[in-house]
Amino acid sequence: MPSRASPPVIVWHRTDLRLADNAAVTHAARQAPAGVVGAVVLPAEPGAPFPLSRGRDSSVAARAAALDVVPGVTGWSHRRLGHLLQAVEGLRAEWRAVGSELFVVRGDAVECIPVLAAELDAHEVHTAPCPAVDEVRENAMVERALSERGMSLQVHDETTMIAASDLPFAIGDLPEVFSSFRRRVERECRVPAPLPVPAIRGACDDVRAQAAACTDATLAAADLAAARIAAASSDPRASFACDGARSAGLARIAKWFWADDCVARYKETRDGLVGADFSSRLSSWLALGTISPREVASEIRRYEAERTANESTYWLFFELLWRDYFHFWVRRWQRRAFNARGVLGRTPCGSQDRETFASWCAGETGEPFVDAGMHELRATGQLSNRARQNVASWLARTAGVDWRWGAAWFESQLIDFDVGPNWGNWQYVAGVGNDPRNRVFDVRAQAERYDPDGAYRARWAS
Repeated sequence: MPSRASPPVIVWHRTDLRLADNAAVTHAARQAPAGVVGAVVLPAEPGAPFPLSRGRDSSVAARAAALDVVPGVTGWSHRRLGHLLQAVEGLRAEWRAVGSELFVVRGDAVECIPVLAAELDAHEVHTAPCPAVDEVRENAMVERALSERGMSLQVHDETTMIAASDLPFAIGDLPEVFSSFRRRVERECRVPAPLPVPAIRGACDDVRAQAAACTDATLAAADLAAARIAAASSDPRASFACDGARSAGLARIAKWFWADDCVARYKETRDGLVGADFSSRLSSWLALGTISPREVASEIRRYEAERTANESTYWLFFELLWRDYFHFWVRRWQRRAFNARGVLGRTPCGSQDRETFASWCAGETGEPFVDAGMHELRATGQLSNRARQNVASWLARTAGVDWRWGAAWFESQLIDFDVGPNWGNWQYVAGVGNDPRNRVFDVRAQAERYDPDGAYRARWAS
């Protein structure tokens, strides 16, 4: 492609699949006289075995060869990948609405992003990743590859409700327990208002045409078509169907907050197991960044000002603080967030019992409450917080299986997978995290308390 006097600026989306309240988009728009385009890199091998290594070679094959892989677990289930594709399609529509386009490619970002930048003669790439160990390493490699071509990578640390730069302590001094973090943050920090969609100059016609052709070709792949079908399918036992696009997330906010006032009773319903509205169900949109945590916090504030403020409205904000904490936690601990002995090296990680693990994944443990949760997870890609705690505790503490295998299965299956909350909560449940409480669950007692009539167990019995 011939060089351009004023090349476009690229926004490399990862877990920020939106234009609103997106620092990378806002900064790129200010520095793009020739327009801004978006870019998403899809996994090249979503069905490859899940490696336990983190922060090493970015090639799936090399990582799998270097360390053991989790038996029977792939990087992405069809449903989780399809949910991502729904979000990407929604993002593509957003870019088109502002007169630009989205490049969707597949492969290793370390190769794809510099190649795309060179093809467009772009001098700047903006991005906003969750700063876990793989992303930090990927950033460094992309930045080096771009720099060798005379280009720059600008990273915007804006994936949390409260920016890391606004915390009253350094990331290395993150409190070891959430309650200490919450008290300081609530006392000393404020949540900024979400940013609007900036004025974006559309890219030129030939760039838009190139992006459209590239994206159409990428999305036509057979495995991606199968993933879209999986994501669009709905098990008749499921209480809630979730589309990954931002528009669906905004519609959920409008219904759950404003039409049905569910947020006003959230604290009382949050331990539910059956039904669409016992929780906000916003976690899948937050995980992919189609909706930002600041947008949800803003909606809470507006609801409290216009309708009511109570323990339930606060509790949803409390959950957003938990999400922030785990994002900072994985940033602080880096590779140790995925270490078998946990961030503090407290206890052994458990056995690598393939047979028991396979039974757990299939929902064939013989424990009805656990099996019901595992059937729901496999069939829908969703699982309530109460069920997650129980199935995780059974695997790691009752069966004594390597907790990392369970975290990997969740990562593969959950449409709301979020690296910090997933791996942080698994360390807590396994007793290897920096949490003082004993999280061993008596799953039978839990079933009697939270599923007293057996409705959940009966619904997901097989």
